[in-house]
Amino acid sequence: MGKFNSNKVIRGTFGRAWVDGDLMANVKSFEAKATIDYEDLDINGDFGQKKRYMGYSIAGTMTLHKFDSYILKKYQAAIMSGDLPEMKIVASLADPQSDGTQRVALYDVHLDEITLLQFENKTVLEEEVPFTAGSFEFLDLIE
Repeated sequence: MGKFNSNKVIRGTFGRAWVDGDLMANVKSFEAKATIDYEDLDINGDFGQKKRYMGYSIAGTMTLHKFDSYILKKYQAAIMSGDLPEMKIVASLADPQSDGTQRVALYDVHLDEITLLQFENKTVLEEEVPFTAGSFEFLDLIE
């Protein structure tokens, strides 16, 4: 690890997301997290509580500038039929002044909810898209 350079601090402006290969040009923000699941262990003679790794879960949210009905089109028939699509999301963060790109692929993505319709006078509209995923893979990491 070298000397800290403030000009290499990554700006979120250059983040991108693709859903099933389609660039989401209207992404305002993106977050995906893996939550580590543990089982608590109480060991005889030890006052400290130990933990045993049991797995993980992935959840996140994409916030979109309301530009089109892309998400609704992907899910409109599926919600009524029960045949929900498993999607793939690839998200990327790269700043022209940084030392690389961080990219993650999320697999077996399912949406937790979709907004059927929303509006408010004198407001630029956004669409929150919460999701879960079954697995992930880092495609690139920043050195």
